[in-house]
Amino acid sequence: MAGAAVGAAAASSSAQASSTAAYQSGYAAGTANTAAATSTAYAAGVSTGVAVASHPTSTVIYALPSGAVHTTISGTTYYVANGVWYLPSSGANGVVYTVVPAP
Repeated sequence: MAGAAVGAAAASSSAQASSTAAYQSGYAAGTANTAAATSTAYAAGVSTGVAVASHPTSTVIYALPSGAVHTTISGTTYYVANGVWYLPSSGANGVVYTVVPAP
């Protein structure tokens, strides 16, 4: 009976090692695919000059993105950053910026 128990334990250990190896290779492949997809998406945004994450129109934000440029059009002050236009206004706690369509 002892030989059967040892054989069963060895088979169980072998199956576990096989499962672990399969998991690790699948995990490695998944990680590589995710990294490649992320890199491709980032490169597409950079090469086209499109902002990858922008706010939808009418969104109110409390701080402008870095690099926002001040401009005045027909007497109205705007800020623009990464192709997104912001209209400043007074809020309860100071100036807020609303995303607006390009004038």
